Amino acid sequence: MVTQMDIANRLKLSRATVSRALNGENVSEKTKQMVLAEAEKLGYIPNVAATALAQKNDKLIYAFIIATIDEGYGEDTYNGIIDAINLWQGYHLKVEIVFTDINLKGNQAKTQIEQFKNVLQNKQVDGVIFSALSQENMDYVSRECLARKIPLMTLDMIYKDPSLCHAGPEYFELGTYTAAYLASLMRKEGRLLILYYDEGYDLSKERMRGFFHKLKEYPNIEKKVVTIENTSSKIYNQKLEKYFFEYNPRAIYAPYRAEHIGSFLKRNKLGGKVNLISTGINKKVEEYLYDGTIDGIVSTKPYFLGAFIMNNFFKYFYRSKEVLRGNIDVSCDIYIKEIYKRYDKIF
Repeated sequence: MVTQMDIANRLKLSRATVSRALNGENVSEKTKQMVLAEAEKLGYIPNVAATALAQKNDKLIYAFIIATIDEGYGEDTYNGIIDAINLWQGYHLKVEIVFTDINLKGNQAKTQIEQFKNVLQNKQVDGVIFSALSQENMDYVSRECLARKIPLMTLDMIYKDPSLCHAGPEYFELGTYTAAYLASLMRKEGRLLILYYDEGYDLSKERMRGFFHKLKEYPNIEKKVVTIENTSSKIYNQKLEKYFFEYNPRAIYAPYRAEHIGSFLKRNKLGGKVNLISTGINKKVEEYLYDGTIDGIVSTKPYFLGAFIMNNFFKYFYRSKEVLRGNIDVSCDIYIKEIYKRYDKIF
């Protein structure tokens, strides 16, 4: 292994000078370029552990995460980020999570950008993970991070900057996968009751656009779309009591809160008799998956997304040659009882 002393001996410099040049500290530009060129020529690989442990200042990453209607999503993303941070203890890499709760009334895009501005104005920021609620938010955050030379990576959204690292699924495709899986459970025929809630964000609209687009391929599936005002169990029960027995569907789908539908099916002793899948994960959804009330879960694996993007930030600071850039399409997985695991450990 090539050491700093090897470079120093080749250039007839002190090891301290070589160290300062490699770290960009207090040397002339000529000396710095000479040391960097020799280091590359010899294949020098920094001892990132020693470098990190020697640093006096923490690298602080702010992760702006969306807390969604399916409460397990934000929790799983958070856990993935935290597990990645815990793995690299000793490297002075820290993270602060900022949740934007879209369960609150009104469009929260403005709230999200105010959260971001407040952090920039009042905190040390060495890196940003951002999941944008609007194109305007993405554009603003990109401009500010570029101007301040703050590294930025984005997570699980439809607004992408090709110059950044983005990890997440294509939401239109996620919708098509959901429809195809549900159609297969229905054997491509029968009545489908859809409880549709529009929370006003493009991400979920894109998923539903893919869902309805794919359903066109199954002419023997008859669908009835019922709009719901909110995602409370009360509203779900009211709509199901009104439409289920009248329509007598073979399957039910809702983009959110499949556990409310599961509760209705169990209460009416219909569990296992009506096809139901979930696109969100929480403890109740898991319970209904294991007892057969819910047939499966179409998931974007939020734990994996959080862990991946945080691990990539570690590489950015300490293993720059390994950092991934561009769009990392993680697609989605379909889980059934026999293969479902709550977390996919990736380290």
